[in-house]
Order: sequence, then structure tokens, then C-alpha cells
Amino acid sequence: MNSRMRDSFILFLVCGVFGDEVKITVMEGESVTLHTDLTDMKGVMRIRWRDLEEVSRRYLTIYVDGINVDDEWSFSDRLQVNNQTGDLTIKNMRVKHSGRYQAEIMTFTGITFKNYRVTVVDAPRVISAGTGDVKSVSVNEGESVTLHTDVQTHTDDLILWRFGDEGLLIAKGDKEDNKSSIYDDDDEKRFRGRLKLDDQTGSLIISDVRSSDSGLYKLKISSNNRQTQYKTFKFSFNNIYCCDTVEALMRLVVTAIMGVAAVAAVIILGYDIRSRRDEERRKSPETCDE
Repeated sequence: MNSRMRDSFILFLVCGVFGDEVKITVMEGESVTLHTDLTDMKGVMRIRWRDLEEVSRRYLTIYVDGINVDDEWSFSDRLQVNNQTGDLTIKNMRVKHSGRYQAEIMTFTGITFKNYRVTVVDAPRVISAGTGDVKSVSVNEGESVTLHTDVQTHTDDLILWRFGDEGLLIAKGDKEDNKSSIYDDDDEKRFRGRLKLDDQTGSLIISDVRSSDSGLYKLKISSNNRQTQYKTFKFSFNNIYCCDTVEALMRLVVTAIMGVAAVAAVIILGYDIRSRRDEERRKSPETCDE
């Protein structure tokens, strides 16, 4: 290889492997698609996807006649490939999946590279979200209540619990890393020390329920191999204290009425006795004169 060919080859490698990167930012639990910008697979012999952050440079290879996934790639179970374009989708992303990725596209005319820098950010503390169907949960003040996920959680699930119309993040369970976090340090300190996540189901437990806990509770469960699950709950407080107060008031009124009736009866009885005595006194002199 002469010097001109060598210089051209080196320039090709530098431009192809270390050229411009496509920068993508995604929130944890969401999916990201790395596009090859191919409209079809005509003329493509092979597409090899690499995770450039992996020390061993593990890869996924797409051939015209099939796909071969390196079984040791750390998140091969969350990968999906478009057979028409070779695009790679990585599902249910985590912050740890941030990094550089590369597509090596081999055609009959040569090899080209596409580079991507993916940044996965933590679930924001506040997010705007729709409510969807709302399930009413009957609660009593002072008691504990559990908001159930009602799903069989998987080892790769990301469970997010949010509160209020503004979608304040209050709890997160990452089954993949076997880690849960409680966020009860907002300015209002509304849930301070009263929230807990069930380790097995991801259900949210709220202790010592108060009227200030009224509002919407939104659940989102992201997974590698199933659709994202959504649920919304709203507290319906039982009016036990109101009913007790009314009942006590009614008893008081009845007691008062009975007391008044008793006093009236005594007065009437006393009046009747005095009337009889007066009548007897009036009759007594006439009897003596006869």
C-alpha cells in the first residue's frame, strides 16, 4: 500500500469511526431508536451495532438472512431491530445505559459508520401527565392504605409513582437494580416518613392517611418485553367523623327533649296535687257546719 492509499485509508477510518455523533436525550424508562437512515436493506451485506462503552466491544450483528445477538451483551433482552431498515431500538432505558453507540454498515461498495451519543436522564421530579381512567379508593383518616399495582412485576421493571395534577415523583422502584427510592422531601413535607414501596409488587403504601393526601396518584411501569402499564387512583374519604358527630348531636337532642318532658311531667303532677288539696280545703268548712 503506497503512502497516498494509506493516508486515504486512515482518513476514512478517522471520519467514519470518530466523525459527527447523533446526540439523543431520553428519560429513564423510555425507549430510544438509533436510525441508520437506510430506506431498505438493498445492497447491505451486514450491519453491526456496537456499544462503545463496553470494554469488550460486544455487538449485535444484522445479516441479510438473519440477526445474531451477542448473548453476553449486557442488555440484549431489551433490543429490537427493524428488519427493513436495520434501525436499533433499545427499550426501557436506564441512566447506566448512557454512552456511545455505533452502527457499522457494510455494503457492496464499502463500509460506513454512524455514531450516536445517548444520554439517559433521571425521571424528573415533576412532569405533566394525563390522568386516564381513575380508580376511586375508599380510605379512613388515620389508617393505612395500599395502592396496588395489580400486575406481576418483572425483574426489569421500572416503577414510578407520582402525586397530584402536576405529577410530583414520590416513589421509584427499579427491579433491575433491586433498588427503591422514596421522595418525600418536597417543600410541603406532605408525606414525610409515611410512604413505602412493597418490594415484591411495587405497590405504594401510605400510612396515617390525612385529608391533605387527597389528589391523584399516578402509576407507570416500564418493562423490556411488554407494554408500559398506567394506572391512576383517587382517594374517597369516608365521612365517619361526620356521621359520629351527627349521631352524637341527635342523642343530645333526644336527651334534652326527654329531660324537658320529665320536668313538664313533674310540674303538671305538682299542679294537680295542689289543685286537689285546694279543693279539699274548700270543702272542709261546709262539712263542719252541718
